[in-house]
Amino acid sequence: MQSIHARNVSEALFLAKQALEVNGREVETRNGPALEFRTPVMTTYTHSRERVLFYPARDANPYFHLMESFWMLAGRNDVEWISQFNGRINTYSDDGEHFHGAYGFRWREWFGKDQLQLALHRLATFPNDRRTVVGMWDPWEDLQSTNDGKDYPCNTQIYFWVRDDDLHMTVVNRSNDMIWGAYGANAVHMSVLLEYMAGMLELGVGTYYQFSNNLHAYKDVLAKLDGMPADYEPYLTLGDDGLNYNPPALVDDYTMFDADLKAWMENPDAKVFNSYLSTTGTPMFHSWGLWKQRDLPAAREVAMQIEDRAWRKACVEWLERRM
Repeated sequence: MQSIHARNVSEALFLAKQALEVNGREVETRNGPALEFRTPVMTTYTHSRERVLFYPARDANPYFHLMESFWMLAGRNDVEWISQFNGRINTYSDDGEHFHGAYGFRWREWFGKDQLQLALHRLATFPNDRRTVVGMWDPWEDLQSTNDGKDYPCNTQIYFWVRDDDLHMTVVNRSNDMIWGAYGANAVHMSVLLEYMAGMLELGVGTYYQFSNNLHAYKDVLAKLDGMPADYEPYLTLGDDGLNYNPPALVDDYTMFDADLKAWMENPDAKVFNSYLSTTGTPMFHSWGLWKQRDLPAAREVAMQIEDRAWRKACVEWLERRM
């Protein structure tokens, strides 16, 4: 098995790219030629809260990444809200209104129970629990004799466990696009999930393990990352006096977070108890709205008000690349 041991998503992408180009094999896919690892891959993140990807050549959309994470935590599967931040995402919906494989809906609604609430109960109730498994793959609906559906879960299970007052998480994935998925959107929304669960339990954020049964990258996309530097690591200098940066906590008040998130998604200017939503989420939401109106200077000015310095830097740089 291939192992990628990284501090954060930026280091993981750099290391995995080098390893794939040395050890990968070329395969033909429905989306064109790709390189894939010959074995499953385990990626270990020691600092998963350092989830923002900064490489200019990758040009990751920071607005979409964080907003998708909130949308997932809220347990939603509607196309309308999330498509504000990614105009192409609706092409993955079979009916244009809902996503069949939406992770958040699978966590909180799909199986007739809120799996996250049950997981929190188990982790708080049973010491050394090893049965806290959150499922996303439904064999009744997803294991089909045809290949017609557009949207089936790539991430299939999540395991949580507590050791030494830290919450750890392993995510199991059947097929991972390395650039857009594993070291892009997945690294954000799964690490946000881990931080949410830890915050709700008043525990520290532990290690995030990502098991990818098939990890691959399409050759044309991979080529765009040629020359990416090994030392582009803003988290080590974003703090005061150029020191390491520790982002603000996602959860301030665990008793109100779910209600706050629902209220915030209905109105980003709503008064909430959990400040991350209002001090980071709200200016990001409004900055994106100004970008869609093509008022880039105003979008940049609002982006400068984002409290989380990592998302602030990513949004400002994303906008500047378009100015």
